Amino acid sequence: MQEHSKGYLITGGGVLVLSPDALLIRLLGDAPWDILFWRGLGFALVVLAVVAVRHGRRLPAACLAVGPPGLVIGPLFALGTVFFLLSITHTSVANTLVIIATAPLFAALVSFVLMGEMLALSTALAIATGLLGVVITVWGSLGAGRLLGDFAALGTAVCMALNFTLIRRARHRDLMPVYALSGLLITLAALPFAEPFAFTGAQWGWLALLVLVVHPVAFLLITLGPRYLTAPEVSLLMLLETVLGPLWVWLALGERPPANTLAGGAVILAALTANAAWRLRATRASRFVPVPGRGRGDEG
Repeated sequence: MQEHSKGYLITGGGVLVLSPDALLIRLLGDAPWDILFWRGLGFALVVLAVVAVRHGRRLPAACLAVGPPGLVIGPLFALGTVFFLLSITHTSVANTLVIIATAPLFAALVSFVLMGEMLALSTALAIATGLLGVVITVWGSLGAGRLLGDFAALGTAVCMALNFTLIRRARHRDLMPVYALSGLLITLAALPFAEPFAFTGAQWGWLALLVLVVHPVAFLLITLGPRYLTAPEVSLLMLLETVLGPLWVWLALGERPPANTLAGGAVILAALTANAAWRLRATRASRFVPVPGRGRGDEG
């Protein structure tokens, strides 16, 4: 199998595994802190097991090698997860996933502000259009009691954007141990507010599926996929969750996306798709730039 095809299978598989995330949280009821406790603990254990298998006796050295970037990335990842759970339980799933979909646009803006990276015109237009989509989505929550959840989703997107930028700056480091740390931080943050053993019956099955399979397996696959794909291709594949997540909740629980969310989501998805397609075209074109002085008949 070609590496490019492998990248699509791995990343697409990760997105599919992640897509029922919001549905499982809904099935567990209005218990964000209880879910966070187990989600953080399960994630930490699974990631730590993977890191231990990869590094063996060098595990302590691998943990120390994350350096200062890890001390920022880990807490940011944990904070984003807390925001995500609060959003899912305080607004519609569609609102949450539509707003979070703007994370790549915020990442481009953060890179421009913090790292001085120039914004392509297509990206600048996508950011402006994406922000318009967020305003349309949040506008529908005015007076509906969903603003807290919408702003928590926005907090998740900003945390993800900051992490995207920091991870790119520290791409020469193996940051996997950081995510085990973030899981422990999530559990510790939830502990004062949680009743971890309040779940009953089938909820324990949904919880085990969420914290031991959906979250860690999806994360590992989505982290591995970009080794074989370009950033625009990964961005396009990640849009699947924005579509599939609300769809599963709608089919299983009858939670229909609000009209403003559909309109705002359409604007955001159009901006993201157009920008990713433009960047993908530019990336592919750069691979086939003709070399001066070489014609079809040149063999040397």
